[in-house]
Amino acid sequence: MQDINKVMGEAIIVTMPLVIYLAANRPSMTLIELYYSDICMNCHYVRNQIIEVLPEGVMFKEINVTSIEGAERAKQLGIEEVPSITINGEVVLIGRVEKGEIQEELEEFL
Repeated sequence: MQDINKVMGEAIIVTMPLVIYLAANRPSMTLIELYYSDICMNCHYVRNQIIEVLPEGVMFKEINVTSIEGAERAKQLGIEEVPSITINGEVVLIGRVEKGEIQEELEEFL
């Protein structure tokens, strides 16, 4: 697990386990999660699409489904395919998606 935080513009990109702390202390903050696999080319594409449209005040977390924790979390949400995107714990997009689709889903949660 990594504890690396990166700030891109005003968006916050967080990797485990720090995201749990931030989410608990910022309950109004929107959290977008990307469930991915290292060998999935569509996952890398979708990651880049998310980063390009990530608005201010939205946390972004990547969850590798090949890790034990990632696989357990994906199973809890019923995720069987990658890439899958959740917003605030709700699965909203599955598969290769474009920026516009991600933006439309985010608008419903902001």
